[in-house]
Amino acid sequence: MTKADKLWKKISRPAVILALAFLGLVIITVSGLAAEKIMLMVSGGYIFPTDAGYKNVYGETLFVPEFKLGVRVIDNLYVYGLFMTGSKDGTTPDLELPTHSRQQFYGGGLGYFPTIGRHLKVFVGAGVANASYKEEAMELTVKGNKVALNLEAGIYYKEKFLFSGLEAGYCQTKDSYEGADFKIGGARLSLVLGVVF
Repeated sequence: MTKADKLWKKISRPAVILALAFLGLVIITVSGLAAEKIMLMVSGGYIFPTDAGYKNVYGETLFVPEFKLGVRVIDNLYVYGLFMTGSKDGTTPDLELPTHSRQQFYGGGLGYFPTIGRHLKVFVGAGVANASYKEEAMELTVKGNKVALNLEAGIYYKEKFLFSGLEAGYCQTKDSYEGADFKIGGARLSLVLGVVF
């Protein structure tokens, strides 16, 4: 089994489940069974890692798809959960040996999601995420997880129950291996498609 096959196997099950959930929510929304109590966002964007060693091996960006589901608890305040994942191949700087890195974040928080105009909505959220990482290089695997603070904000154009827009965020933590500190995550910029019902 190739690395691509292994990666697809790891992310395909959650991706299929979330895609089916998204489709189901769209159908419910079209049917008009509820009114803006649930939000679902699917996005794709880039993390801009802050760790210099990571950037030296893998480059300045890491593509991450993200899924977010929120439930309104009072007025425009939502409790939400999120999941995002990304992986990348690289080479060691000196020996040019192949490396592979994976970062995943899942967690949740509170978000403020008001309508600010006829077709505009904004989102401001804060919470925590479990930052899981795995790095493979020179027949060595280093993995672990740490808790990270997650901050995000977005602006969206809304038409009926659908909305799309731009979101920025910051999710970072740090860990160490054999006395060397390194950072996981960083700033994020994403394009978002979502529904509210």
